[in-house]
Amino acid sequence: MSIQFQLCGLFILVLLLIFYKSHRTLQLYKEKVFYAVLCIIITSLTLDILSLYAIEYRNIFPLFLVELVCKSYIVTLIWGAWSALIYVLTDLFSEKEHKKRTRQLLILVSIQSIVIYFLPIYIFADGNQSYTYGPAVICVYVFVGLYIISTLVTTCAFYKRLNPRRAFATILWMVIWMSSAIIQFFNSALLIVGFASAVGVLILFVIIENPDANLDRRLGCFNSYALTEYIKQLIEGKKEFVVLEISFEKTSLLEEQGMDAEEVMRKILHLLSQYNDILVFKNINLGLVLISQKADRLETAGKAVIDSFADFEAFGKEVMFILAMQTEAFSDIDELFHFLSFVRTENENVKGRVILADQDMITKYKEQYLVEREITDALSEDRVEVFLQPIYSNRENGFTSAEALVRIRKRDGGLLSPGIFIPVAEDNGQILELGERVFEKVCDFLQNTDVVKLGIHYIEINLSVIQCEKKDLAERLTTIIERYGVDPKLINLEITETASISARTILLENMKKLIEAGFSFSLDDFGKGESNLMYMVEMPVSIVKLDYDMSKAFFKSSKAKHVVRAVVNMAHGMDLKLVAEGIETEDEKNDMYREGIDYIQGFYYSKPLPMKEFMEFIQKNRLMVQ
Repeated sequence: MSIQFQLCGLFILVLLLIFYKSHRTLQLYKEKVFYAVLCIIITSLTLDILSLYAIEYRNIFPLFLVELVCKSYIVTLIWGAWSALIYVLTDLFSEKEHKKRTRQLLILVSIQSIVIYFLPIYIFADGNQSYTYGPAVICVYVFVGLYIISTLVTTCAFYKRLNPRRAFATILWMVIWMSSAIIQFFNSALLIVGFASAVGVLILFVIIENPDANLDRRLGCFNSYALTEYIKQLIEGKKEFVVLEISFEKTSLLEEQGMDAEEVMRKILHLLSQYNDILVFKNINLGLVLISQKADRLETAGKAVIDSFADFEAFGKEVMFILAMQTEAFSDIDELFHFLSFVRTENENVKGRVILADQDMITKYKEQYLVEREITDALSEDRVEVFLQPIYSNRENGFTSAEALVRIRKRDGGLLSPGIFIPVAEDNGQILELGERVFEKVCDFLQNTDVVKLGIHYIEINLSVIQCEKKDLAERLTTIIERYGVDPKLINLEITETASISARTILLENMKKLIEAGFSFSLDDFGKGESNLMYMVEMPVSIVKLDYDMSKAFFKSSKAKHVVRAVVNMAHGMDLKLVAEGIETEDEKNDMYREGIDYIQGFYYSKPLPMKEFMEFIQKNRLMVQ
């Protein structure tokens, strides 16, 4: 009887089991599945050895008992192959869905096992050669082969969705196991299938399942990969948990006082070692993440850390603590950490105390995050639209221009209010892409319609404050308009007083280049906020647009009337044109006409219109004028 291979394989797996159990793990679902695979293969090898002993001493034991042991061993081969398929499916399904699939396959493997127990098995023993054969064995080869092929096909078909290391390790295991099965099928005396299964589990352990792979080697706590996997499992399982992030926003003061961030983190970890119900992870950024199911424990731990560094001045100035509550409100780990980043930004000046990220802050974040995601999706799905509001010329008695206004079309067909998405886009920088998208759509509109033949001299496009601060603004806009082959004279760029304050030198340089290229400029929202009449003098604009509130004040206040009249006189004296925004009634229109206002814009004539409706409006009103 030769059992060297079996004993060697069993010895390896027992050592793995001891090593695995001696390490602290996260008890991830995938870890539990691997542990089940390990136990099944150990059981299989043990029964392999017992079956060989039973065959060797078959004269002592009853025949039915020998056959039972032999059948139990070959049944575990089916279970081992089954477990490989179950293992690879952990990357394809959530924990809940995986358990459902496992139950379904469990019924199948149980039926297969019962079939094996009812089929006859025969024993061959001659000197040192001992093995089994017959219908039961042939059937096992078929079942095991089907599971191996299923595992290989699944791994290859869904390779991009699997963890690359898990996919590679599984394929290698299946190839080794299948090769050993083929060899043993043609050479029944060479009993290496059990050993091959042990080698496969060893490969899984070394490549992906080693508990040390989840540890940060420098600090000894769990690493960022383990953090991702753990939170992913908690969220998928809809389990409540609380997160405390300890982040080092800066390290300059820490270094000045003779202590680096890593040294501080080691001291924090030592202090946290007394909290057995708190898991600590090293984040991919400079900091630690604590996770527990008890908010009070995390808050206590956070305050204990702060108190322990109370005499360390730099700690209170450069380390931030964020206690995130209601984590079940987030759909994935990216959203959770995006929220933590949002909290850091909202409290960038608060250090050295625990910041409670409660429901109010989550609500505020959700509102902004959902808008950010809607903007991103709208840009990628081309749901950004341009509406045009007609502008009436009092001198030409017709509509000669329009203002381009950005809109976002939601998937349900409704419109997202600019008052919601514009402030968010300005805060996070998405306004740059939105602005260029509007500019491109206006260029496309001018190129592919007869709007100029219908009497439109130019279209106004707003420039955001952020756009005005970019040194390459002129180059970017001229590149776009040249690509569409549109005359720059057909576009008037609107700037605001705020934009001119932020980076006047850059703005003036861009304006100079763009005016030389043929563009014209308007000063928008004049009269809003702290208006400075010097803007009319210093900025090379050809049009000044009276703000909605200023236009409305004209009809309500005698002082406002004097201001507007003074602005009209000054503007015309500098050869500038004036636009009155927000005109809604015929009386307002007539009053502005009498004051010498050049252009009228407002709901009296039309609300902002989609491009197609704008063309119909201009065509209709042009015919009426004619």
